[in-house]
Amino acid sequence: MRLRARHLTLAAVTVLLTGTTGTVGPASGQPHGSPADPGGAVLSAWSVLDAETYVADSEPSGHFVTGTTAVPRPYPGQPVQGFSGTHALGDGSFLVLSDNGFGAKANSADFLLSAHRITPETDAADGDGTTTYDETVLTFSDPDRLIPWPTWRDGGCAAAASLPAGYTCPAPDRLLTGWDFDPESIQVAPDGSIWVGEEFGPYLLHLDADGVLLEPPVATPGVKSPSNPTLGTATPNLPGSKGYEGLAISPHGRVLHPMLEGATAEDVAAGMDRALRIYTVRKGEFEDDVLRYQMESKAHALGDFVMVNQHEALVIERDNEQGPAAAFKRIYLVDLRDTDGDGWVSKRLLVDLMDVANPDGLSPYGDPFTFPFFTIEDVELIDARTIAVMNDNNFPATGGRSTTEPDANEYLEITLPRPLRVDRRLLPRG
Repeated sequence: MRLRARHLTLAAVTVLLTGTTGTVGPASGQPHGSPADPGGAVLSAWSVLDAETYVADSEPSGHFVTGTTAVPRPYPGQPVQGFSGTHALGDGSFLVLSDNGFGAKANSADFLLSAHRITPETDAADGDGTTTYDETVLTFSDPDRLIPWPTWRDGGCAAAASLPAGYTCPAPDRLLTGWDFDPESIQVAPDGSIWVGEEFGPYLLHLDADGVLLEPPVATPGVKSPSNPTLGTATPNLPGSKGYEGLAISPHGRVLHPMLEGATAEDVAAGMDRALRIYTVRKGEFEDDVLRYQMESKAHALGDFVMVNQHEALVIERDNEQGPAAAFKRIYLVDLRDTDGDGWVSKRLLVDLMDVANPDGLSPYGDPFTFPFFTIEDVELIDARTIAVMNDNNFPATGGRSTTEPDANEYLEITLPRPLRVDRRLLPRG
């Protein structure tokens, strides 16, 4: 990943913390916004990870992908791509979660579910083009057989009616693939274990720091998608690929807030077709009450959801367009207390990702800078005035920046016009 003409380094904005509480005050300097939004957000860093970045010495993938793609298949390894969730670390690097692989259960059986560490370039003076892919931190596995149904690499492949040319079933090893789960959001608990929100169930997955499943998948009460492995003859009440796109964690780390990407059938029937449910989970148990976030359009979707303090959060809301057709890519500041009493969590626009000032030309994509990707699925706090944003490039898809070249993973840092009331426990730490 190469940072173009960076003028604000991660070292300058990352705060190394202990466990203290409190809010962070304003940073020095005032952003001047874009021509359309003079007091708005400013692009303060931009970098890119090449689409064809693969895990070294990894298994080939893409055997199940069909149709014509920008990168010939099968792919020579496991692509470091599809960033659907992130967690900032205190040294300027990021833990990034790859999604299920190639967009669906049927075409992702040979994609190993993993999280990686990347580091955006931090020294603008060097400009040496050092890649930001550092390592694969963990690969999901279930050696203790906590999953009560067959996984692809232990029963699923053997039972398949047919396999694509050039692919043979691997020896059973309890590694998990994109046929098993679709991970879309990630949080690190105070004890170092990892919680992942996924879409096939939708489930919460609890993993140790090496990616080993610690307990059976935690099901969502009363909600099942068409891909749920326990659906049987029941009727799903959540559309496919509309599970836990967001997963927030409280400042003290004892409460999770998983958030659905789409409305449930029950909410649609009740006239709430723009409602995204936000659950509260304590000690792995779902509470009965749910909060609801109202999208600006029922055609929109959730991109990500992270806490800022005990009651405020950031939400990415986006349309389903890309390239020239993209119009709505926004980050809202949300108050879970429903301060106006209308039954929905309160929200106000924080950043329009289609109108970010780029006065120093940090990105070649104009001033104002636009982020016209179909899926923008990562937002993270850097400090009270700075957030990081990344896209899911849907490897090997095209259309965000080019109709012929595969989209890359892009990394942004955005300086906000006013500081957030950030709880220090939610900022990057070692």
